[in-house]
Amino acid sequence: MLFLAKSLIKHRNYDFSIKFKSLIGTFLLYGSPVKVLFIGHETEINDPIKKLMAAKFPKVRMIEVKEIESLMDLMTNDGPYSFVVMAIDNKNIAVSEVYESISDTLGVRPFVFIGHPSSVKAQITNEMMRLSETNFLIKTPIAPDEFKKAVNSSIEWVKKEEFEESILEFTKDDLHKMRMRNFYLFEQMPYDVYLELTSTKYAKVITKNKPYSHQIIQNYSRKNIKYLYIKKDEHLKFFDVSIKNLLKIYEAKLYDRKKIILLHLKTLFFIHQFIKILSVSDDIVKLTNFFIDSVHDVVIGQESLIDLINNITESNNMTFAEHSLATAYVCESITYNMGWNADMSRDKLMLASILQDIGLSNDEMIKIRSLNDPNFKMLSDEDQIEFKNHPLKAAYLSTFFSGFSDVDFILSEQHEHPTGDGFPKGLNSSGLTTISCIFILANNFVSRLGHASGKRAAYKEIIGSMKRIYYTGNFKDPLKALEKVCKK
Repeated sequence: MLFLAKSLIKHRNYDFSIKFKSLIGTFLLYGSPVKVLFIGHETEINDPIKKLMAAKFPKVRMIEVKEIESLMDLMTNDGPYSFVVMAIDNKNIAVSEVYESISDTLGVRPFVFIGHPSSVKAQITNEMMRLSETNFLIKTPIAPDEFKKAVNSSIEWVKKEEFEESILEFTKDDLHKMRMRNFYLFEQMPYDVYLELTSTKYAKVITKNKPYSHQIIQNYSRKNIKYLYIKKDEHLKFFDVSIKNLLKIYEAKLYDRKKIILLHLKTLFFIHQFIKILSVSDDIVKLTNFFIDSVHDVVIGQESLIDLINNITESNNMTFAEHSLATAYVCESITYNMGWNADMSRDKLMLASILQDIGLSNDEMIKIRSLNDPNFKMLSDEDQIEFKNHPLKAAYLSTFFSGFSDVDFILSEQHEHPTGDGFPKGLNSSGLTTISCIFILANNFVSRLGHASGKRAAYKEIIGSMKRIYYTGNFKDPLKALEKVCKK
């Protein structure tokens, strides 16, 4: 899709409005309801227009001018308006004067004129109808197909204009990229968000502080677009402010219990991003402790681990936040069912869950469990090095968390294997402590879920295949506990 956009930009004679512009326009249009200025007449005229618009275009919100004297106030205080629908049978208004007043105030906007043939003859000038790209005429009685065609044309014009106005130029150093799927965590953003068209041209696709539709994110994902961008200086402000807001939510217990998983995912997303960009701060350590206590409460209060994990993501392509949260829930479930009640052990496993992927740049690597994995062999040389080194990088970062100890060895051993075929040290089951075995099991279990196509049946199959490998040494008791919680 991006290749298509780049090709079209190079060839300026090509109509750039086709597929790519339509995709962007859809985002711009349906991120929030479309406002249409409606200048009506009497009830018997207005009602059919309103009903037809609601039936054919449910995203359109018609703002009716009750008194023509209030038109200027509506235009200046209640916009912006995408286009105008005008019932022209009202003999108390001069349509041409109203048309000029609106055009002078709002600029060029599509107009859909609706009226009796006699009103058309009396009220519509030749000058209005010369603008055939933006002005449309529908005679009464209204033919639904004609109405639909006129409104569709108006919408397409607006999409095209908004798209072209949204194209800006940046260098790569001006922007920070964010994985597309992370935008499912939010309903709106405090800053403008951009989509890459070329190495220097970007389209604004999310306007700051305006709600956007998750359906649009899904549409982009289907086009294999993986990243959106925000300005770097705004990016840092975004994370700093968000972390402080999360601390307030946890401290005051302002969260909705029904939305606790979303809160956990947001918490992990911001912890990961802040550490990758800056480092471990006192606020990050404090937020981590709040998160750990909250995970404990949620897991203990929930009978089914499967229900918890299934509510984290509906996709098999887990993000880093989703992988960390699922691992944390599994670790907490295992330790609780093993009778491990010490906060210290729980805290170590929770921090390990948070940091396990901190050294990875691509969340596709979550599914890779060993250096013998075919997916590992398909990585570039640079990515292979990154994957080999990420356990030790996570281990190093864990030492910056005050109040936690010995998490580094758990993280450095996260990809070890009971047969000694793991990395980086090649330890076998006799050389691994029980707490490391718990984390390895949880990590491996969640990673396998990344490949699973089913839900509940997949858990049974995964446990069955893991028993053939991990039913040995210090892995035995954690595996029994995991099997027990998955059966509930």
